[in-house]
Amino acid sequence: MEAVSTWALLLVLLLLVIPLMLSWTRTPGHLPPGPAPLPLLGNLLQLRPGALYLKLLQLSKKYGPVFTVHLGPWRRVVVLTGHKAVQEALGGHAEEFSGRGMLATLDGTFDSHGVFFSNGERWKQLRKFTTMALRDLGMGKQEGEQLIQAEVQCLVEAFQGTEGQPFDPSLLLAQATSNVACSLTFGLRFPYDDKEFQAVVRAAAGTLLSISSPWGQAYEMFSWLLWPLPGPRTQLLSHLSTLASFAVEQVQRHRGSLDTSGPARDVVDSFLLKMAKEEQDPNTEFTDKNLLMTVIYLLFAGTVTVSATVRYTLLLLLKYPEVQERVREELTKELGAGRAPCLGDRARLRTRRGSA
Repeated sequence: MEAVSTWALLLVLLLLVIPLMLSWTRTPGHLPPGPAPLPLLGNLLQLRPGALYLKLLQLSKKYGPVFTVHLGPWRRVVVLTGHKAVQEALGGHAEEFSGRGMLATLDGTFDSHGVFFSNGERWKQLRKFTTMALRDLGMGKQEGEQLIQAEVQCLVEAFQGTEGQPFDPSLLLAQATSNVACSLTFGLRFPYDDKEFQAVVRAAAGTLLSISSPWGQAYEMFSWLLWPLPGPRTQLLSHLSTLASFAVEQVQRHRGSLDTSGPARDVVDSFLLKMAKEEQDPNTEFTDKNLLMTVIYLLFAGTVTVSATVRYTLLLLLKYPEVQERVREELTKELGAGRAPCLGDRARLRTRRGSA
């Protein structure tokens, strides 16, 4: 009799739990269509970690440029594919799509703070402030252009120092772009052989590799299951700790040398001055935590995103040497031998390319 009672109890529990599980994964009628999710697994069978991008492209061929997928049992995500769909969403409905979704791999660190991972009024204030601070420091102006050109010259000299031997440019490219970000954010430029600087740049690259790896993609689906486990997550936290320690060190240095009567030297100065101005406001978003998280993001983004784009461009030029030669010929003809291009040359080069 006890065995019968036990099996009866299990059956009742299953009958109660299965409908609940199905309700977790059912797509509401107001969301775009997509593949049917499985209880607890979501769309894991259609979205294989490690090939997520290709799988999403395959799903777009079946469900169209806008569709819904389930990352795990509870997380619904609307996917936009193609230039037209993205342009319509971000251009025609910018306000509705301005929110920042959760990134499980980094959410525990940033905790909805800083210019990149915040939402609502906090995001609006931090974005406006950061954009204005960077512009005041020369971003998009002649001062910023000169800063970039000086760093490019250092990078070219480092390339020339290899004396024609094969080498991997990844670290140098990341250091060059990171130096531009560090100059604007901290007012500092680091030599390429600086060991601490190399460690910070490698930590930024390691963070990007971790969140885009098969483990990182699986973690976005099943963070509730994977977060206690060691291994890749421990390594990711180590990378983030390196970035955070460096950022804290720079902020503390600025606190000790801040001139409240003078102009801001960099983004950290600008933020500290804003904090002092609003220190009596209990609702201010200019806090120590938002400062640190904004600085970490600027350091991370300024290191890995631009350098990855430059690295990919170099790869394409190596793959298509005929295009490389055409670019070299155009720059030599239009600018003269040995002169570096600047923003003022862009319209002229673009016009010539369009008429070719």
